[in-house]
Amino acid sequence: EAPTVADLAGKGSDWYLDYPGNPLDPGCSYEEWADQISADAQPTLTARIATDPEHPGQLALQYWFFYAYNDWNDKHEGDWEMVQLVFDAATAEEALAIAPTSTAYAQHEGSQVAQWDSESVVKVGDRPVVYPGQGSHAAYYTQLRWFGKSAAAGFGCDDTLPPGLEVQPVVQVMPSGAPPTTGDFAWVSYEGHWGQQEKSFNNGPTGPIAKTQWASPISWQLEEGRTAAVSLPPVPGPALSRFCDVAQAGSLLFIDFMDTPTQVALVLLVVVVVLILLVRATRWRGARADDPDRERRSGQIVAAAFGWVRRNLRALLPVVALVVITLLVTTGVNRLLLAPRPSTDITDVNGELGRWAATLLVLALTLLVVPLVGWVAAAVMTAVREDVELGQPRGGWTRLRTGLRARGAFVTAMLLVLVVVVGVASVVGVPVAVLALMWFGVAPAAAAIEGLGVRGGLRRSAALGRGRRWRTLLVQALLLFVGLSLPSLVGAVLLLLGLSFLVAGLITLALLGLLLPVGYAGMALQYYDLRREQGAEGAAAVVDVGV
Repeated sequence: EAPTVADLAGKGSDWYLDYPGNPLDPGCSYEEWADQISADAQPTLTARIATDPEHPGQLALQYWFFYAYNDWNDKHEGDWEMVQLVFDAATAEEALAIAPTSTAYAQHEGSQVAQWDSESVVKVGDRPVVYPGQGSHAAYYTQLRWFGKSAAAGFGCDDTLPPGLEVQPVVQVMPSGAPPTTGDFAWVSYEGHWGQQEKSFNNGPTGPIAKTQWASPISWQLEEGRTAAVSLPPVPGPALSRFCDVAQAGSLLFIDFMDTPTQVALVLLVVVVVLILLVRATRWRGARADDPDRERRSGQIVAAAFGWVRRNLRALLPVVALVVITLLVTTGVNRLLLAPRPSTDITDVNGELGRWAATLLVLALTLLVVPLVGWVAAAVMTAVREDVELGQPRGGWTRLRTGLRARGAFVTAMLLVLVVVVGVASVVGVPVAVLALMWFGVAPAAAAIEGLGVRGGLRRSAALGRGRRWRTLLVQALLLFVGLSLPSLVGAVLLLLGLSFLVAGLITLALLGLLLPVGYAGMALQYYDLRREQGAEGAAAVVDVGV
């Protein structure tokens, strides 16, 4: 069913190999096909001795890797990767008597270089160890996550973290000289594409002979090699994490559009129309942030929350500082304790102990962040109450102490955050998170404003939302986006624009400190809105729930 070596020999660049399956919608087809054709074969590398006419006296020992499918932010059939070792020798015989001087590991359209005797190059005896990126197969020197925003470094986040599988490949050496057109290595002379023809970066890639490093290995390494790949911190933080997520989601959306353009275009059109209708269906102006206790449309609640925070910004500075400092310390401790330790031991390729330790550490420090969120919620919502009832909220430090005393709001906010975050993160728990927001979204505000306990706040929220569940959900989702997601999206854009990890991270944390109070102020205003709409029924419920 497939072309033979003789069929491939000498074919030009307008030829493509078409494997069984759709590269834009792969499913399991390529994995099953690769397993089928390689069931009785060992992983094999093709090696060659390469010289560069512009650099006499040096030669490169190249290892070429072939993968059946590239399953990353770009998806295409066939994938060729390579690494090379450079010797200061004119012939292979001379090279056998000395050690290599340098190495180059191909990564996407670029490469990373390192001296042979540097700590970066992990070796087993005199053999270099290569860590392929999950799905992309880009070759790295160690096990981390990697950041890229160009064709040379890849657009998105590569992953070589454990667990991994140690592979001892068979090495077959092709003849030196011009690519043969007969014999077992005649496929080397094939100049076409090793995958199905597709548009853009999903096109089947060309093979070794078409690469720059085939004919000019030393020049390629000197001109295109970079001394380091950009690794992500063990705990990336909100800006980096969102950059990785957005890069992947955007790439997959583009791939879906290339595969089924009509369907994806219709879905996007429907989404845009729905968003426009939602924006136009509400009112944004006339929020009057100086009068929190009044009925508002959904858009006015969000606008009024921004206005209230802006009007009370000086008094809220201690709250903002608390958020920023806590998140900064938490992230710093995580990174310090989870910092990679260089090692030349690959026997623990699965890294089980490290993964468990990292999970426990992140969990322990997360337990510090969740109470912080509850504290901020209680402090901001009691401040809104004071603004309504007293006309002048107290200073920031007093407000923080008041937030600690509002135990019902404090605990209720923590529970709601845990349910929503865990539900969304687990995917299967999304319906639970949605129901929690629909029924109990204003429970923390009810507890803070009316002085209720946890159970009373939950009951009050359920009673006030009766008949208004979907509107409650919409406003809650919008406020959560403003308070939690918008800062990380801004950070991702800043990274894309070229800001450093440190600067983008600090700006993101500052935005979190500013916008988290906006979200909770909006939830308090939504509570007042629901209570006003309930009228006499809502007033009666206060007495009943209070008991």
